[in-house]
Amino acid sequence: MPAASPPPAPVYRVGTDGILDAATAVFAAEGFDRANMDVIAARAGITKPTLYARFGSKEGLFAAAVQREYEVRKARLFDAYDEPSEQPFAVRLRRWSSAYFDLVRERPEGFALISEGERHPGAAALVKQGNDEVVDRIATLVVQISGRRSRAGAHVVAAMISGLFTACAREAAANRAVDLADVAALCESFVLGALRGVDPELIDAVG
Repeated sequence: MPAASPPPAPVYRVGTDGILDAATAVFAAEGFDRANMDVIAARAGITKPTLYARFGSKEGLFAAAVQREYEVRKARLFDAYDEPSEQPFAVRLRRWSSAYFDLVRERPEGFALISEGERHPGAAALVKQGNDEVVDRIATLVVQISGRRSRAGAHVVAAMISGLFTACAREAAANRAVDLADVAALCESFVLGALRGVDPELIDAVG
């Protein structure tokens, strides 16, 4: 029996970085409802029929742009999380914080797309999945670092950390006078201070 053929790659994966860059920029600036497919096609240097042929609909293009940004975020953050753990926690936290805020600095439109503004309901599941995966990974780090037994408690701590970084980065993006490096340092200080002040038994008590 001949070997089964591998499933075809999703169409939006095939040579479409430029298209997704254009879509991300327009969706981030205009929101889903106001974004215009003609504008996206022109910005990407293709025709609108080609855009529809690859993504099927405006909703499909939006979902593809959101998914790519989360994949980029996860790849960068998880690489930082997975680096050697022998260093002091403050050093590791600086590395994780730098990975996050460097990405915000390098991909401001991508950050805006998945962190604020109008989101089409069709992408809500992608947004939730992406956020949950990052929080779950941080929770694993909390368990490893703290040695606490409660996965539920660690997940609450992880959600607090993730929410802090997202809220601060969003505020910095909205206020151009704020330096991202200063915001990153402030977040690190908050996390270090908060974790020192938390009664470790509370983490277990949550679970």
